[in-house]
Amino acid sequence: MAHKPVLLKEVLELLNLRPGITAVDATLGGGGHAVEIMKQISPAGHLIGLDQDPQALERSRPRFDPASCRVDLVHENFRNLPKALSRLNIPGVDAVLLDIGFSSDQLEDSQRGFSFDREGPLDMRMNPDSETTAADLVNGLPEKELADLIYTYGEEHRSRRIARVLCERRQTARFETTQDLAGTLENLHGGPVRKKSVKRHFPGKRHPATRVFQALRIAVNDELEALREGLEGSWSCLNRGGRLGVISFHSLEDRIVKRTFLRWKAEGAGTVVTKKPVTPDEAELNENPRARSAKLRVMEKS
Repeated sequence: MAHKPVLLKEVLELLNLRPGITAVDATLGGGGHAVEIMKQISPAGHLIGLDQDPQALERSRPRFDPASCRVDLVHENFRNLPKALSRLNIPGVDAVLLDIGFSSDQLEDSQRGFSFDREGPLDMRMNPDSETTAADLVNGLPEKELADLIYTYGEEHRSRRIARVLCERRQTARFETTQDLAGTLENLHGGPVRKKSVKRHFPGKRHPATRVFQALRIAVNDELEALREGLEGSWSCLNRGGRLGVISFHSLEDRIVKRTFLRWKAEGAGTVVTKKPVTPDEAELNENPRARSAKLRVMEKS
């Protein structure tokens, strides 16, 4: 499945894009947002694309050849945007987009270990150069720390029971693959589950591994702290009148964005453009069901 940029029309409208400005897609991914941003700011504009995943950069690079304006693609985590711009000798930008999801390409690559639907190593690193994998956490954390991680990052209320079962199981064999972990979680909730029967077995419509995988992915990639740093760094790089747009995909992320925007508003630093988060319309959901949890918030710097 080709990666579809989420809330594309809304992003292009709300970031106030126009020819000649400098814009940043700080989470480049498949390049879907960035290519359309490039079109909006050409021919005199400047597009900077960041991604911590070198594979994402290489996949998206051909989409900018030929480029209709100046384009710089940088291997860097979005939390380090100020450093990236400093290396490019760019003092300020007019628009920044943070899309805090992971792409279909990452999800469908079994070797990355993001999906419980595909057999692969229990990895989950967005940056392959990072040291800690999901397997390291599942097999190495003390039971209480593992339970706290699952509860805090996965918002999973059965975290203590899950952690106890995982710790008992790892005494006999390490967790090495996605299917091994997913199968253990399925058995904890009544046995193996076929993908098509998830809704029937689980009224909440979630596979029993969903929240645990989310928690591990967030922890492996330090996603929430990266978001906090990325928001502050992006805001500091914006020129006056510039806009910051953030697409989040679960409540933990959206809560951080909402509270940060409200704090900046209270400090008189800017204006919240989106009074409520913008969500996909029915047409987009029909075309791209994975967009269902996306929320876009935008703020303009005073």
